[in-house]
Amino acid sequence: MVETLAPVSGKKPVIGLAGFFGYGNYGDELFVSVFKEYLSDKFDLKFISDEKEKPYYSRPIAEHVAEVDAIVIGGGDIVQPWGIDTRYFSREFLAKPIFVVGVGVPIRKGLPAGSYHVEKDWIVKKYNDFFNHPNVKMVHARDPQSSKWIKSRLDPEVGMTEGPDIVCALTFPEAQKPEGAPILGIVTRQRPGQEDDYSQINALAQQQIGKGWRIRHIILGSDEVGRRDLLDAVDVTGMKETVYSEKLDDLSTAIGECTALISMKFHGSVAATMYGVPSTVLIPTNKNRNFMRRIGRDELLSQFDDETLCARFAETAPAPIATEKVDLLRSTARQVMLQLEQKISEAMG
Repeated sequence: MVETLAPVSGKKPVIGLAGFFGYGNYGDELFVSVFKEYLSDKFDLKFISDEKEKPYYSRPIAEHVAEVDAIVIGGGDIVQPWGIDTRYFSREFLAKPIFVVGVGVPIRKGLPAGSYHVEKDWIVKKYNDFFNHPNVKMVHARDPQSSKWIKSRLDPEVGMTEGPDIVCALTFPEAQKPEGAPILGIVTRQRPGQEDDYSQINALAQQQIGKGWRIRHIILGSDEVGRRDLLDAVDVTGMKETVYSEKLDDLSTAIGECTALISMKFHGSVAATMYGVPSTVLIPTNKNRNFMRRIGRDELLSQFDDETLCARFAETAPAPIATEKVDLLRSTARQVMLQLEQKISEAMG
């Protein structure tokens, strides 16, 4: 399921992609799919980092940067106020035109003093210097909260735009609802260092089976991410089918065929929404809250151990996502990607 890129042809400008790529996480690999769909006609694409483990580069970063004509950074939760990752933000990148798209700022409140994830002034200063470099040509945040943080803390000289997650611009494979029983899709994730209690998920699955539903457990990952999630998935018990594939389209189609989804992964909910499938959020992070607020479906926010999870499906399943909401997400995200392509073209002359 790890997205690959065609070899550099030598006939087109080369765009370096900087993000959490190559680890098999569904959402991050979808970012690569979006870049391929909107940029590969005019540009060759190449991953900036070439190793999964630190230091992430097999050669000095400057040598990697020298091999590309511009760099696209994003998307995902990579503007982290407590640290800077050289896979995403490195001073060496600034030798080339930079385009930051689809990024989020994970804001964690109520943390104890001394926590690693507390915002650090000296880290914010480093981001400020980066975002205000004259080679940064575009900044786009995936939700109003992230946009507000970047504007207030960094105030990029190039200005910034805000819009839905860029995965909403992707052309997903077609998915038809199978005949027969409705399908409840379940997406879980293994959270390092935590043993989550899935008893409420299991109770919901049994409730829906009793109402004639099929249960489909979708493993939204491959490689190291997928292996962890698959091992963790055994804690969702009972009669179910498990979908585990190395093909992104297989996983997307499996989501699109569902009647309803419950998901611990953000991009499980994003993909479901683009199919019109209502996805109940099982980890109500800021990005999930912001996304559901954007489509006017706050009632889909829940928690994997929420004792009201069954009650949410007791009378009737959540209603499908309104077509006009899906269309607005798609058209707005497409405008961001078309703007990105245009700005890169302008920078390339």
